[in-house]
Amino acid sequence: MMQIVAPSAMENNMTVDNFSSSSVNHSMNYHNIQYCCEDEFVQRQFEHAVNTYVPPVLIIFGTFGNLCTLLVMRTRPFRHYPIGFYISAYALTSLLTLYLFLGSEWVALVAEKRSIDSQADWICRLWQFVSRVVTYSSIWFVVSMTIDRYITIWHRKKSSKICTLFMAKFATISIFIGLIVVSVHAMWTYELMDGCFFFHNDDDLHVVIWPWMSASCYSFIPLALIITFDILIFTGLCIRNVPEETDNEMTPMVLTHATLVLSMFYFLLVLPPTVINIVDQTYPPSWLQKPHFRLQLAKARVIGHYLAWTNTVIVFYICILFSQTFRNQVNNMLKSLIFSKPDRRMYELQHGSDSSASQMETEISVTLV
Repeated sequence: MMQIVAPSAMENNMTVDNFSSSSVNHSMNYHNIQYCCEDEFVQRQFEHAVNTYVPPVLIIFGTFGNLCTLLVMRTRPFRHYPIGFYISAYALTSLLTLYLFLGSEWVALVAEKRSIDSQADWICRLWQFVSRVVTYSSIWFVVSMTIDRYITIWHRKKSSKICTLFMAKFATISIFIGLIVVSVHAMWTYELMDGCFFFHNDDDLHVVIWPWMSASCYSFIPLALIITFDILIFTGLCIRNVPEETDNEMTPMVLTHATLVLSMFYFLLVLPPTVINIVDQTYPPSWLQKPHFRLQLAKARVIGHYLAWTNTVIVFYICILFSQTFRNQVNNMLKSLIFSKPDRRMYELQHGSDSSASQMETEISVTLV
């Protein structure tokens, strides 16, 4: 009996141990699931808060800054410079991007309505095409600015012939033509499937390769050009004998420092979302089994998204901080608006009609003679 009872007791102990171990594992799994759900809830709250409050701030500051930039760039001497034309084009496309895309998405989110690209299949395709042409033109305008400043510093004798207003307009037209050719592909690769999404088919080699080709035109090539010319501009400013930036309308060095800082900020703000997109496209499927990784990637995707949007806001503030000519022009415009002499205006209003009438009488008498 003792021999029989002893094994029975051992089996009972093993059963209790197995049950205890199973309970512990079940408890750990429960806590992991609960922890994961809590993390997902926090992540959703974070995304909702960012998507609700960040866009209007960007739109307000971007509207003020870009409109002021356009007004200043329409005055002398900036309107005669190709760099002024590039910055005007950059500010204009930034305004369009803020209102057409970020603004419309924010209104749809707040109103709890479908976004514009989710209204119909043809709107989805057309909207993706237009958004790419308008949005990615800004990075090529930054490339054009840096090339213009590079030529001004390193090839000063040729800059007056190369860096002209005509060449700036020609480069702008070329940028839009190139982006239209590259972006027209979105007209048949996006479909309305519970939202406007890229239709991915692993069997279609064309669909697999084209996103990388378009990404090269949208990000990889222009970012490489920006960092290359930024290094050359910085080196040229350090080692070459170039004149200081002044408000003389004949100097070609206007807005050089502002262009360098703007392009550096553009590179630094666009680089994180570019890296995140590469990780998003290339990480192994085994990483999907890690909930913590997926949550951190989603958070990084949101942060990178709005870092890139910051580029549509900063042009005016960078020009104010790093361009003496720009500051002087803004100062002159403010003085003309605030400190204008009212008595001179009243004098002109009172006596302007008399002088005009006398001038008209003189012209009539001369005609009759």
